[in-house]
Amino acid sequence: MNFSKYVKSKKLYSLAVCKHKANELKAQGRDIISLYIGDPKEDTFEGSPKAVISYLENNSRVNYPLSRGQGNLLSAVADWAKRTYEIDLDPKTQIISCNGTKEAVFHLPLVFDWSDGSEIFFGSIAYPVYKASAEAFGINYRELPLKAENNFLPDLDSLSPSDWDKCRMFWLNSPHNPTSAIASRQYIEKLLALAEKHDFLICSDECYLEIAYGEKVTSLLEFHNSKNWIVLRSLSKRSRMTGYRSGAVISLNKELIAAFAFIRAPAGLGSPVFVQEAAIAAWSDDEHPNVFRDDYKQKRDIIKAALEAKGFYVFGGEATFYLWFSHEKLPSSKAIFEKFLEKDLVITPGDAFGDDGKGYARLVYCVGEELCKQTASRIMELEI
Repeated sequence: MNFSKYVKSKKLYSLAVCKHKANELKAQGRDIISLYIGDPKEDTFEGSPKAVISYLENNSRVNYPLSRGQGNLLSAVADWAKRTYEIDLDPKTQIISCNGTKEAVFHLPLVFDWSDGSEIFFGSIAYPVYKASAEAFGINYRELPLKAENNFLPDLDSLSPSDWDKCRMFWLNSPHNPTSAIASRQYIEKLLALAEKHDFLICSDECYLEIAYGEKVTSLLEFHNSKNWIVLRSLSKRSRMTGYRSGAVISLNKELIAAFAFIRAPAGLGSPVFVQEAAIAAWSDDEHPNVFRDDYKQKRDIIKAALEAKGFYVFGGEATFYLWFSHEKLPSSKAIFEKFLEKDLVITPGDAFGDDGKGYARLVYCVGEELCKQTASRIMELEI
């Protein structure tokens, strides 16, 4: 069979490699602590499973869902956005639901015509799905260098007007996975001005925006007069609902939302109605993300202190539930990865997210407090 170039490349999803290693070591009887995937191990927001149970107890059947989302779910997202960002959204034309933002990230490029050679821009250290989507659909892309000296954000001034004219989609991920970098309001204003001048779309992946420990992180939802952005928000991290696969896609550009809804419909991507009921409960409650954030901050403090005590340089750490770090005596990502394996800790090598991640590693701390304490204890035992 003549498979696509992407399938033939047989590129493993980066986290699958870490999972394989963790399972291999567990099979050997080792006491592995897995710290490589952002899948919260703590309890989901309690209102969501209650909503699922209530729906199933009161409905003897579950029919096909609407691919763009039930009206009451879209209204719940609009109400949340109004409360949080004072933005007025039409649930029918400016919001659609998605099966977790990973699905939406992958499918969004299908909205556009790429025959003119336009490109997708994203950081050289990035959530792997941005690149996987471009490669799967045969779309040209540009990986913008991310360096510590630029706070792991693309240098917008390094691109010429002719470069910007080639851009059709620009993936912005703030707070950033894996580095935890945060784009300032000034940075976003500058990027938005470029988008409007050169007519490209800022695709703002905001999955971690509510896990920030300092000042409120700027969202594109704060810019009420532009149609050059689309925002992807997820309940996976906000409400610890990774397995529910539920998120929202939002834009003031009604034509864009209609096009994306049209593209997704044939794929049968509608979330089950009972999942949508769980999502409504989560979007309608503003308190639990604050409780979860405080919990993550305590866990971050435990592990960050141990890393720094052992001489690791920890970048940022003011958002997400990831720590991005390096060590002058461990010059490669592989060296850091293998050093942690000595204490049965499986983390992610930084270069799994792109070549500019070389020399760094990512550690996830969305696990139980006791595991965080065990992790810190094992880090303190590292011989460096």
